[in-house]
Amino acid sequence: MADDVVGSQVADLQAECAEQSRKSRSRRQFWRFAHASLGLPAAVLAGISGAAGLSSADARIPAAVLALVSAGLSAAIAFLKPEVHQQAAHARRRAYLALEVEARFALTQAAFSGEPVPLPVYRDLLERRRMITAGQLDDLVQRVALGGPEAGSGG
Repeated sequence: MADDVVGSQVADLQAECAEQSRKSRSRRQFWRFAHASLGLPAAVLAGISGAAGLSSADARIPAAVLALVSAGLSAAIAFLKPEVHQQAAHARRRAYLALEVEARFALTQAAFSGEPVPLPVYRDLLERRRMITAGQLDDLVQRVALGGPEAGSGG
């Protein structure tokens, strides 16, 4: 009975990883849109304001307003750092996809062998999820590269 509980928990973790992967994809798309929707108008307005300011003395005030709007958009990009958020969401998505594959593999291996999912494997999967949630993706990559699926599971 307890064996089924561990397998059920691994299946729940797999589903959670799939959902988190979808959410991370949406976040990445949002930040990509935010970057484009702030950056492109900033660049266009900067060019227009420069051209307007140079065209005639009467266009100085509209050119100054356009330059201020462009500067505001540029400041928003610098403050929000959408490219950083976009990259982080992409890295989280990849990590969740990898964790989902590991959970699926653990379930498949258990079904093939007729044995329950070993508790240390489940602990390792939970630790990986904790690392993703905590944003320790570099540590996670290093951990997986050094020891494989059961690195650091205590034995």
